[in-house]
Amino acid sequence: MIIKSIEIEKFRAFEHASFCLGRRLTVISGRNATQKTTLLGMIGQPFTISSKTHPMYGCKTIDGYNFHSQFREKFKISPQYDVIGEHKWTLRLHNGVCERNYFSVESIARRQKGQVPTLRFWNAESRAKGAGYIQMPVYFLSLSRLFPIGESGKTQSIASNLTKEELEYCIDSYRTILSIQNMGEEPVVGLEKGTSSKVFAGVSDSTHDIFTNSAGEGNIMKIILAVMSFRRLKEQFGRSYKGGILLIDELDATLYGFSQGKLVEYLWKAAGDYKIQIIFTTHSPVILKCVNKYYRKERQEKGIKIPLSAYDNSIVYLKPCYNEEGKRTIMPENIFSTDELSQILNDINLTAPVGGNKINIYCEDTRAISFLKYIIKKSLDINLDLFMIFVDINLGWTNYIQLAEKRVPEFRDNIIVLDGDVPYKPEYRAKSRIVADAGNFLFLPLVIEKDIFELLKDHSAFLRFQGSFSRIPGFSYDICFNNWPLDSGKYRTVDFKHWFAQTVSVLGDENVLFSFWCSEHQDVAEKFVESFITLFNVLAEKMEVDALPAADTMSEEGMSDIPEEMKE
Repeated sequence: MIIKSIEIEKFRAFEHASFCLGRRLTVISGRNATQKTTLLGMIGQPFTISSKTHPMYGCKTIDGYNFHSQFREKFKISPQYDVIGEHKWTLRLHNGVCERNYFSVESIARRQKGQVPTLRFWNAESRAKGAGYIQMPVYFLSLSRLFPIGESGKTQSIASNLTKEELEYCIDSYRTILSIQNMGEEPVVGLEKGTSSKVFAGVSDSTHDIFTNSAGEGNIMKIILAVMSFRRLKEQFGRSYKGGILLIDELDATLYGFSQGKLVEYLWKAAGDYKIQIIFTTHSPVILKCVNKYYRKERQEKGIKIPLSAYDNSIVYLKPCYNEEGKRTIMPENIFSTDELSQILNDINLTAPVGGNKINIYCEDTRAISFLKYIIKKSLDINLDLFMIFVDINLGWTNYIQLAEKRVPEFRDNIIVLDGDVPYKPEYRAKSRIVADAGNFLFLPLVIEKDIFELLKDHSAFLRFQGSFSRIPGFSYDICFNNWPLDSGKYRTVDFKHWFAQTVSVLGDENVLFSFWCSEHQDVAEKFVESFITLFNVLAEKMEVDALPAADTMSEEGMSDIPEEMKE
């Protein structure tokens, strides 16, 4: 929407670090002392509405702030350790935000006559007056610094000036997020400014007033009013409004789990409706899992082969790292999968990782696993190890069905792929209802060794194989079937397996045979893969793990934004 990514050359414990932001939501997480709030400040610092010629100049938020993030809200400068010139970072921007599509910031000296120079942040490419910042609305909202209850007798009431429709929107959102079933009559939204220069927001009705609102209620209303402030800009200025940035520190402060999830839902929708890029910090596993769920769904729909900056949602984890001398740096990482999410939750709690977050795939033997891997990867062109684990235990089909019948969770919540001839076995008829009830079984579209044997036994098919697939000179029809001259009906399963093993030893790669079969049965192969993806994604939703993405294509330029581990 506004910011694609941030590249940090140096800022305290950040050194040569970068990450991408989501177009709607970006959640920044990490243990304490990992510079989360500082990072919010770095993101918001280059934005303001300070030009008197700007149509939004002089506009304020509903709670009375100008649309710029105050330096003192975001940064605590150490005279000893924050050395002027030792801070530099660059924001990469979406088209139309800034002429150069990037903006670099560095620390410079603020010189005042007769005083020691102090540190300020400014445009790294120009010192000229007016070259300072990007003219876009930004609001930095800290929920970790609550309005002190002890100041309730020293406050000044501020008019919210909400329209009837705006009041209804605020109250409905407030009740939905906090799951408040009933309220008193004629609720109103109130604002109180205390001696700390902080503004408290709350709801008063016929049964209670703003001074009895909890901190959680106040924080929710502050967020809603912040969103409403951007909504007003969008409605008032139309095309002149290019979007805004809402920065929220400690989003989960004072909120219980259910409301945390509902708040993420609210912000996700508001970001799209009112063109707000929302970036917030949190330690909450509930919030992290909610955003990860949005990301999983988005990746399933859009695919993984698009630039990371094209996604609406992003999770960034600030990981402490140490060099050989013990120097501590903070390395931001974009988090993609549920497996990675599990790792960072363990890291936040300083616990060792246990288990995995992927769908397990079971087949009858290793050759079935090999074929399944080939046919799925051929269609999706992804690193399958990021989504699934192929478990090689070589159980027969009757064993798998028996385990499913006993409702063993492992064999009900993962995928079992049986050989293509199982449905035609006489003894399968009595088991078919169990398979249908389990809902997690698939059948390969072929009996691998037998069907490929029969395919190549056809002379015309063998010529096609020899001309376009085989790379072994002299591998003739007679050599291929030297020990198997009879029709396929004359051989047993073990014969087909021996033939397949011998042929692979000559060709050097069983995938050559798989590729030829798929080319000859393209419709059948595609239908099977579609069935696999559908079943996989049903189970992924149930188990809250990564779904398989859509298959699509992209340019080489776009590929540069994809993590190396997702390329093959």
